[in-house]
Amino acid sequence: MRILVDMNLSPRWREALLALGYEAVWWRDVGPANAPDEELFAWARERGYVILTADLDFGHLLSLTGEAGPSVILLRLPSTEPPEALSPVLEVLERFGEALKLGALAVIGPEKTRLRLLPLQ
Repeated sequence: MRILVDMNLSPRWREALLALGYEAVWWRDVGPANAPDEELFAWARERGYVILTADLDFGHLLSLTGEAGPSVILLRLPSTEPPEALSPVLEVLERFGEALKLGALAVIGPEKTRLRLLPLQ
């Protein structure tokens, strides 16, 4: 699975995911730091990447666009850094991998993880 790590997360995510066999890029390495969210979405959608982010606007943007992608994994945890947040992200990638390939929003919170298929209604 290909994962695009949003700029609001540490570039250490890229290294952590690469070490586990995932193809991962950090947005700043492939796009401008000041790019609007829509540009990041288009880049990920065109190339088949799942976005890993802590940006709460991404769920809202998915609902506004009505698009079936890109998939987004949204971290709503006290710590969004690896290694603290790595285990829940890996669980989502393994448990919901097929849904993420089709188009989904996974929200990882401190109490539970929720998954919604795209397009959001």
